[in-house]
Amino acid sequence: MRVAVDAMGGDYAPHEIIKGAVEAAREFGATVVFVGDEAAINLELSQYRQGQPFLYEVVPTTQVITFHDHPSEVLRTRKDSSLYRAIQLVAEKKCEAIVSAGSTGAQMAISLFVLGRIRGVLRPGLITPVPSVTGEPFYFIDVGAVADCVPENILQFARMGQVYCRLVTGKETPTVGLLNIGEEAEKGSRQVIEAHKLLAARTPGFIGNVEPKEAFRHVADVVVSDGFTGNIFIKTMESTAETLFDLMKTALGSSIKGKVGGALAHSNLRLVKQKLDYSQYGGVPLLGVKGISVVCHGRSDATAIYHAIRVARNVSDEGLVTKLEALWK
Repeated sequence: MRVAVDAMGGDYAPHEIIKGAVEAAREFGATVVFVGDEAAINLELSQYRQGQPFLYEVVPTTQVITFHDHPSEVLRTRKDSSLYRAIQLVAEKKCEAIVSAGSTGAQMAISLFVLGRIRGVLRPGLITPVPSVTGEPFYFIDVGAVADCVPENILQFARMGQVYCRLVTGKETPTVGLLNIGEEAEKGSRQVIEAHKLLAARTPGFIGNVEPKEAFRHVADVVVSDGFTGNIFIKTMESTAETLFDLMKTALGSSIKGKVGGALAHSNLRLVKQKLDYSQYGGVPLLGVKGISVVCHGRSDATAIYHAIRVARNVSDEGLVTKLEALWK
């Protein structure tokens, strides 16, 4: 498999991006195509000349997209950027997937423009695994691709989410819950009430509305919402987890008893933190475009990039795009 990697995207590019990609190339036998500043990439790669060999190529570019660049401006003025060229490699069938920790908005805009939508898809959605108390993650869509949704968008997110969940878990008919403020069908905004009607009529496995607390108890395999609500849900979850661990660390270190208790609980706390760590899940695929575009957190380190390439390889091997296309045939 050939994976295009935006070497210049992310808070820790290119060092962490290249480190993670090299580890993935060695582990999975993939060919990594690094796209970006040729001198910077080769400088980073020089430290990996020794040791286990791996397959890679370098595609030089002259531009970089920042988190401050507007997506519409990027489409017109950044065609020789590392992100744009990496996505073009997928469109040209020179790579099977693209992985980037750069601007999410830019990646979605370029993926939509260069790769195009799957026929029948109104708007693509971003899906991500979320840890639950059962130990098995549920899958949440949309985490920010479409802020202003219509009910039909939410229906399509649910259907695409079921395909992805089936591919990952093997469940024949994954259950679907609609994120809402209450379980009753008449609860929520007008948009959510209409989405509930569509899901109930056209989605096998739909179990109704799901409150956030129930979502974390894994009452549904797939939880769906509009992208605005979903992005707040995910970011609140991440920040709450980080805040709780910081508070616990401070509390356990404030007294001798706390330090002793912290030492005893260290291994268990580490396991919990690992389950909540986004880097262990890597990146999330943009569902609904004609190609595999894996979006990573801007703070992705080498571990996250490694797992993002794992995700790209898995969905490519399982024929994700073909299975999504079959939804509207």
